[in-house]
Amino acid sequence: MQETRGKDWDQYWKDSDKNSGLFDVIAKFYRRFIISPTVRHYFHRYFVDAPGRVYVHAGCGSAESDNRIGFTRSRLVMMDISTKGLAIARRKTKHTGAHFVCGDIFHPPFKDGAVDGIWNLGVMEHFYEPEITQIFGEFGRVLKPGGRCLIFWPPCYGLSVIVLTTFLFFANSIRKKPLVLYPDEVSRFRSKSWAKGFATPAGLQVDRAHFGIRDVFTYVILVMSKGNGEREAVRTAGTVTPAGSSSPIQGPTV
Repeated sequence: MQETRGKDWDQYWKDSDKNSGLFDVIAKFYRRFIISPTVRHYFHRYFVDAPGRVYVHAGCGSAESDNRIGFTRSRLVMMDISTKGLAIARRKTKHTGAHFVCGDIFHPPFKDGAVDGIWNLGVMEHFYEPEITQIFGEFGRVLKPGGRCLIFWPPCYGLSVIVLTTFLFFANSIRKKPLVLYPDEVSRFRSKSWAKGFATPAGLQVDRAHFGIRDVFTYVILVMSKGNGEREAVRTAGTVTPAGSSSPIQGPTV
């Protein structure tokens, strides 16, 4: 399980659900009216809504940004390490057939080659580079050949990063106790070539990196795919989905 740096995730989602401060109110508005339509756009561009397809939100939190996806024939799996975040996601989801899994992103409880797509938002920046390499390795393990990842990753030059870091700098210069709004962001997106350093050992190819006005310059949307050939890296041990098995999950849902 990963080390917590900065604000604890359970505490973050607990505070967010209470609307306990101006930041929480703004964050909810941002997720609902700016990020959620962006997720829908790229979901429909890169994923296919069809029976038998399985898509995993690896680090879903409250999953509020997923409510406009609109897929009805695929299976959506919401996974997070935070039980508080999952409880909010279960309560607020608009996807009636969604599955909820309490799982560690370093050891996602899915069988080898069982997943058609993986996505997350604002997750990867909270991990150090060796950890990202491990996480991408697991993504490569669980993805089917031809499967895709959509990683919404705030860059160093993102508008929200600039605004929040500037605000925190001035706020903490006058406060006795530092203001902490979210877990530490230790690996913001730098470049496609930088991302390839994590993707290639996992057998993943970096296809595109989108950045623009659609989400008010908040995220780089990194698009990766798993090739049809043999992976170059050593595979992580796991259970291959048996013929006729309907579930890609190696454990209980919540």
